Order: sequence, then structure tokens, then C-alpha cells
Amino acid sequence: MTTPRFDFVIIGSGFGGSVSAMRLAQKGYTVAVLEKGRRFGRLDFGKTNWNLPKFFWAPFFRCFGIQQISLLKGVMVLHGTGVGGGSLVYANTLMEPRPQAFKTGSWPAGVDWSEELKPHYVTAKKMLGVTQNKLEAAADFEMKELGQKLGVGPSYHLTDVGVFFGEKGQEVSDPYFSGQGPSRVGCTGCGGCMVGCRVGAKNTLDQNYLYFAEKWGTKIFPKHTVRRIKGIQGGYQIDAREDRGFLKSKKVSFQADNVIFAAGVMGTLSLLFRQKEIYKTLPRISSSLGTQVRTNGESLCGAVSFEAHRDLSRGIAIGSAIHLDETTKIEPVRYSSGSSALRLLAVPLTEDGTAVTRPWKLLKNLFLKFPRFIKMAFIQNWAKHTIILLVMQSLDQKMRLRMGRSILTLWRKGLVGDSGADKIPSFIPVAQKASQILADQIGGEPQNCVSEVLLGTPATAHILGGAVISNSIHEGVIDLRHQVHGYTGLYVCDGSMVPGNLGVNPSLTITAMAERFASQFPEKKRSQDAGVSRPHIQFSN
Repeated sequence: MTTPRFDFVIIGSGFGGSVSAMRLAQKGYTVAVLEKGRRFGRLDFGKTNWNLPKFFWAPFFRCFGIQQISLLKGVMVLHGTGVGGGSLVYANTLMEPRPQAFKTGSWPAGVDWSEELKPHYVTAKKMLGVTQNKLEAAADFEMKELGQKLGVGPSYHLTDVGVFFGEKGQEVSDPYFSGQGPSRVGCTGCGGCMVGCRVGAKNTLDQNYLYFAEKWGTKIFPKHTVRRIKGIQGGYQIDAREDRGFLKSKKVSFQADNVIFAAGVMGTLSLLFRQKEIYKTLPRISSSLGTQVRTNGESLCGAVSFEAHRDLSRGIAIGSAIHLDETTKIEPVRYSSGSSALRLLAVPLTEDGTAVTRPWKLLKNLFLKFPRFIKMAFIQNWAKHTIILLVMQSLDQKMRLRMGRSILTLWRKGLVGDSGADKIPSFIPVAQKASQILADQIGGEPQNCVSEVLLGTPATAHILGGAVISNSIHEGVIDLRHQVHGYTGLYVCDGSMVPGNLGVNPSLTITAMAERFASQFPEKKRSQDAGVSRPHIQFSN
């Protein structure tokens, strides 16, 4: 059987991979996208996240959903899987960072990154349908009051998001691309954005970039997990496993002139490490691989209300925010009513301490507040009565990831945190204070994320870096064109390329950087009789 050959093979279909696929197909290149997750239609998502096979990604347990949780030493990462990558499970939030964000971290010198990315932010916002939240709901009003109590009331604002706010529940023809795109349905404010939008209002990548990429010839291969990439004459061979059902898989191979790693930080770093250290097919990858890994300086905490009349689940996943100072931002996060599976990650708010003393302090709190703990543990419909606080700080804290073995990877080497790495804090005092004030405000109990208390490990949905853009092989993994130092035709285009803490949800910046990356490639020269016109997207007013 002949191995299929493409101009570009893209590994991953998130914000970097989808943008690359569409723009390269638009320029006439042949493109394949390999995605380890499955393809989802609107009604393929679970009605709640208690539908574990449709929500969580845990192939060993035959769960092939959109939410993957990876616990490493030093960080617990929440990331997305499926055709559309993180856009399927993220909270729609598409914020542009402040210009000073590009002056921290290790952004390559010689480029004014704020100015460089400005036109690409404009394009990204149009493609993703960015607009201000139009469904201010109960959790947002509580955030406004919290801001006033913290002395920053004027900083309250509604978020910029990728959601279609038409007539609630009404389907209309494409409102974004002058009728060239798929139909959309007006947001109903159910709060189910991070469970998987069953309405059709969330502007996931399969509704824009991937939609046009396929329309223009891109081949998408779901349930294909890439294992090995090796150089061949004139390009690369990509070996993968295609999942064909229970304990069944098939080895498949592709060839390409160019390969783009776009599998997110966890996927891309794991693949690059395997090629460098295990298969040794790409041994010259920079020794800086896995360094400069950052989060958005997050803490996940919040409060659950004991007042039965409160419904804090309505609205969109993240509808508003407050700014405590130049470096600290708080957003209220919600899940739809009934989607309470992540209550398993919540424990009572616990004061600071070491990795040894803080768990003991938790036990003390459980003893002293045992009736309230029981009430919190067994409250019906946790999601309906809970506000999760996403506290982000734009401080330049970083750690290192490497390949190794742990109790979670067992006999097989996998991505692990480096024991000698810089420690990203798991306790943010202002986050604890905000959670306690919020709990008093809504008549309930404050909460921490279990990993922060029991393991001293912060949780993040915004892991960045590890294969950062740089001016030299000694400073990062890829050059200013996103090409892997020392390897022609190998590129990285996802969150692992970002060399700094953005201080905001990073999806829009990854999209803008991907637009910049794709813009460097010229249109492919084709014969006169190819019969294929170069398409252009017309945006609706």
C-alpha cells in the first residue's frame, strides 16, 4: 500500500494546528491533520460532565472525551483533546494581553512583539467571532460585588469571548463569513461551554478554521496518535497508531515535505522528547527543550453556596473579570447545572503550609468544621451552586519538564516535572482572601483545588512554553519562523512556542502567532490546468 504524501502534516488540531491547516490549504498546499482525539458533532457531547466517556480523556478506561487531566510533579494540567483541540473544552475567553506582557519572559530581542502581532490579532478576532459577553448572569453580579469589597470595583468588566449571541436557541445561516460558513444557534446561557456546546453557539475551531481547511482540501485523521517522526529523502515519515476500537489499533504512516507540531504543550513536548531521547530520530533538537515552561500563575479556588435558591450556573463559562492590580486578575468560572464531576477536585479552603503541613491543616479544618464539610460534600447539584475563581498573576515564574518515569507513567517513560525545577507557587494569598469573601457573600463555604492542598501542586488550564521561539538554539527550540533549530521543514505552532506569561487566557495569542507563522509561506505554484481557485473569506458586517 502506498504511503500518502503531503506538503504538510500537522500533528494536533488546536489553535495552532487549525490556523496552520486553513492558511496552508488556502495557499494551495496539500495538508493532513493528525488528531489523537475523536470528532464531535453538537449532540456528541455529554449532557453533563458526569458522562465520563464523553467528557474525560482516559483511553485505558475507554474514555475518549474532550477533557484531559495530566498530573505532573509541580503542576496539574487541564487540557483538551478532539478535532478542534482545546477549543472544544475551553471557556471561550479570547483576551488580548497588555503590551507589557511581551516585555517579560524571554521574547526574542529585535522584534516589537506587541506591534508585530497587532494585525494578526485583528484577523484572529474576526475568524473566531470575538465579541463582548452579552449574557451577564448571577455569577457575574457576584464578581462585581466581590470587586467592590476588594476595593477594585471599577475594574469589573465583561469578557471578550467567541460565542454567537443571536436569538436564544434560534438557528440562523452563517453570521460570520457572509454565508460561506456553517449555520449557528444563538447562545442559551446554559453554562455548558466547558462540557461541550450542544447548542451550536460556541465558536469552536471546527466552526471556522477547520471548517474552511477541510472545505479547501485538508484531510483530517481523527483517532490517530503519532509515535515517531524520522527524516527521509526530501522530507519526513510520520508513524502513528489509528484507534480502531477496544484493544484494536493499526499502524499507519504518512510522508510529508514539512511537519508542524501543534499538539499543545503536553503533546508536542512529549513527541519532541521521544524523537530526541528515545527513538533518537531527531537528536539535534535544542537541549533547552522542556525548559521555560510557564503557567498563567494560576490558582483555582472558589466557593459553594448553601442557599438553595441560587443558580450560579447560568450564563457563559467565563463572563466577567476584575483586576486587583497590574499583575492579578480574577475570573468567575461556571459549569452547567448537573455538571458536577469536577467537585471531586474540590476541598475546603486551607491556609498556607509546606507539602507536609498543609494536608494536616486540611484535616484540622475538616474536624473543626465537620458539619459544614458534610454539607458541602453532599450538596446536590454542586455546579449549580458553585463559582470557581480563576486567579491569574502575570509574574514570570517557570519550571522544567523532562522525560522520565513516575507512579503515573509506570513502566513507560512519559513527561514528568523536573525535581530540580523552579517551583510555581500553589498558594496565592489574595486568591484565598477572595474565596473567603465570596463564600460569605453567597452564604456558603470556600474551596481550594485538591492538588494545591494535598500535593503542593498548582492547577492550570494555560500551560505554555517548553519549545519556545528564540534567536538561537541555546535560547530556545524554534527560530523566529517557528522552524526547529537544525531541522529544515520541522515547525512548532502551539502554546509550547510562547516564551512568557501572558497574564490572560492564551488562546487568542496562540491564534495570532499561528496567523503570523502561516503568513510567511508563499502561495504554492500550480500548473495552469489545476482548476483550483484561491479562495478568500468575506467577513460579515
